[in-house]
Formats: sequence, C-alpha cells, structure tokens
Amino acid sequence: MAPLANYYAILEVNPEADIETISKAISEKRRFWQPKTSHPKLETRQTAEKLMRDISDAETVLNDPPQRGEYDRKLAAQVDLPNPPSTETPGAGRDWLQIALEYLSQGNAAQANYAAREATGQLPENPEAWYFRGVSSALVDHDQDALFELNEAIRLDSNQAAYHAELGDLYKKNSDWRDALGAYQRASNLEPNNAYYKAGVGLSYGALGEVDRGAELLRVAHEQLPDDELVRYYYALALLEQSTSTWSKFHDGTQNILSEAQLNHTKEKLAKIDRLNITDREFQNDLDEVRVFAEQAESVKFQSFSGLPGLAAGEIATLIAMTIAFNSGGGGAFLGVIFLGLLVLWPVLFVRSHRVAGWQWNRKQAPAYARNTGLQ
Repeated sequence: MAPLANYYAILEVNPEADIETISKAISEKRRFWQPKTSHPKLETRQTAEKLMRDISDAETVLNDPPQRGEYDRKLAAQVDLPNPPSTETPGAGRDWLQIALEYLSQGNAAQANYAAREATGQLPENPEAWYFRGVSSALVDHDQDALFELNEAIRLDSNQAAYHAELGDLYKKNSDWRDALGAYQRASNLEPNNAYYKAGVGLSYGALGEVDRGAELLRVAHEQLPDDELVRYYYALALLEQSTSTWSKFHDGTQNILSEAQLNHTKEKLAKIDRLNITDREFQNDLDEVRVFAEQAESVKFQSFSGLPGLAAGEIATLIAMTIAFNSGGGGAFLGVIFLGLLVLWPVLFVRSHRVAGWQWNRKQAPAYARNTGLQ
C-alpha cells in the first residue's frame, strides 16, 4: 500500500495549524506550482501536476473537521511504523537529480535541496540540476542561494523559458518588480504563447504603476486559460488595482471617490471581478473594502444634518414675516407671497444640499487640490 501523503509537510504548516493558516498555505503553494505544470521538461511537469493534486486533496481533507480527524489518526499511525531498511547503496552512482525530483514531488523541500546540491556536484554543467537547486533553495527561503543557482542554470542554457520565469518568481517573492519584469519578459519572448509568462509580465507592470498595461496583458492571459485559477487570480488583482487607480488622491496618501466617473469606473471593475469567482480570503477582504467605498459613494441619503437649527430658525422667522405681511393689508399681500415662497424654498435647498450621493458629499468636503485629481 502506498504511504499516506503528508499534507502538512507539503503545505509546510504545523499539524495543529488552524483553517486560516492552512488556506493561506494552499493558496501560496498553488501559486508556486501551477505555472510549473507547463514546464518544458516532462519530469518537472509531472512533479508539479502531482503536487497540484496533493494540494487539492489537502484542501478537501484538511478543511473538513471529520475528514481531517480521520486523516490525522492514519498519519500518526503511519509515522509510528518503523522505517523499512534502505536497500540503496550510497555512492557516486546515485541519480541525485532524480532523487531531488522525488523529494520535491513529496513536498520535502529541504531534502530536495540537499539532493540538488549533490546533483550539481555530480553534474556541474547540467543546467537542470542548477535549476532544481534554485527551485528548492527558494522553497526553503534561501533566496540569495537561489538567485545564484538560477542564474547559473540560465548561463548554461539561456533558451529555457522556465529558468527565466523561475527567476522572475524569485524576484516577485522579494518585490523586486523591475528585475521580475525583465525575467518574465525574457521567458515570454522565448515562449510567446505561454499564458503564465504573459501573466508574470502583466503582474510586474501593475506593481510598477503601469496598471492598465498590466491589466490588459492579464486579460489576454485569462482569455487563453479561462479556467486557470492562478491566472484568474492575477487578473482579478489587476482589476482591483484598476478600480482604485482613478480615485482622487489626498496629500496623506489616502484616496476616495469624488466623481461620478470614478464611481462608474469602480463599479465596472467590481462587476468583472465578481464574474471571476475568486475565493482567496485575503483578496476577498481587500475586495470588500473597495466595495464598501463604492456603496457609500453611490448611496443617496442625508449625509449631514448640520445647519438644521439654522433652517428651523429661518423658517420660523419667515413664517412670522409672512403672517405680518398678509395681515398688514395693501401691498403687504405681495410680500406675503414672497415670504410664502421662501418658506417652501429653504427646505428644498436644504434637502438638495444635504441629501446627495456619497461621492457628491465627499467632493463637497474635499480640498480643491483633491477634487482636481483622479478621473473626472
């Protein structure tokens, strides 16, 4: 019987981890391994595909308390069993690259990294050995080592798009977006039809402030792979960034919706995001924040009751003046009609100035410099 996959090791979480921690780890692992399912090397694709299946199984089991309890019991029983004696003979004849791949497919990054180091010693001119050494170093957060190792793989074979894309992932991990853009662009140039590499370019442009350019590339990538969860997530991120990119800006770095055009633009992007059905919890939290801003900006209500005492006083004074005018006879009737009109006009003006859409009230309260920023 095949050994039970250790989902906790694959996700790199503690067996006592809560649902939120597990969900976050699942999202991170999917984003790491999903692009590698299109790797040009068969072994890499198979490793990535297996891990993607394990990650999906982990999501099903660990997010369901009864299933998780049963799984934990089986895993504990498996761990308690004595390890069978190894029949392998250590030595230079071992295929360390294959061993590294096997460890990666089990989700054991530390052991994979050790095996990959042995592989580069065994095969110092093999770019694949350096590539997997870089991949495993990145997984255990040895990013400086990974940077050298991936560049070594590229030096030995600069025509492998996956090597450049992996380097882009490493730069992205450390928010080095300018370098990430260059690496993803080189990967995309080598394989123009690869949606993952195109998505990496788009994501980098968005992070560098070229929001619309990045979103367009991510839209194209999403159309190429409409059912791909990772590309769909990246496209949703770009749309969310677009939704706020046109808002008016204040000196303290905050933003708000101060025009109807900004509101309509935001609603359009939110509608597109909703159609993508993103379930990532952190993304949903960010999306909800933007949605609250949009709902408040669209809501028509009494935004303030300031000035109401003055209105009441004015109404009383106008009523008294109207009464006196009508009772004075002669030309007083004409003045009485004027006061009657004012008696109706004051409330109308008060309502029109205080019961407005949120964006109109925001605009009224904002300083002039802010009103002139953003989409008008």
